[in-house]
Amino acid sequence: MNVWEENRYPWLVQEKLFIKNWVLKLEKPFFGICLGHQLLGEALGALVVKSQTPEIGFKEISVNRKLPLNNLFRNFSEDMRVLQGHSAEISNFSKKKVSVLASSDNCSIQALSYLNHAFSVQFHPEVIDDTIQNWITIPKIKQDFNDALGPNGIEEIIKYQQKNRRSLINGAKLIYENWLNLIEKN
Repeated sequence: MNVWEENRYPWLVQEKLFIKNWVLKLEKPFFGICLGHQLLGEALGALVVKSQTPEIGFKEISVNRKLPLNNLFRNFSEDMRVLQGHSAEISNFSKKKVSVLASSDNCSIQALSYLNHAFSVQFHPEVIDDTIQNWITIPKIKQDFNDALGPNGIEEIIKYQQKNRRSLINGAKLIYENWLNLIEKN
């Protein structure tokens, strides 16, 4: 599903209006993941486009250390491996109050913040034991993963997830705690 598929998923129209009102007008806390990241980007005036190279599997992202340490990735190393599963991305911004918190080689806006109340990530910090297995029960997702990763790719990312289970869960928990701390200050 992509942000531009409103004809196929009519509920996206209302979702976009809600996010725009919630974040821009009411300035309420918001945290978006993957599609939620792209919806926030669009609400903030950015273009969301088809990626030149889809990112699928565990990929390296770089945290922007030029920003103050009170951001979403406080206490993280500069680079980290995260679970990706997207073929669209935010391409640019017109709003001055947007900060790019992380990027990757194939996606320049992996994470963002707007003022101090709206945050989003393109990747999936919420990966738990059966996340990948559940995703690939959806035929389109399984096909996309096979196309991107090759014949043994799904098995390899499941092994990586199982081997790094504790650090992935701790990373998700730290992102969530950092977000809570940031929004509590507002």
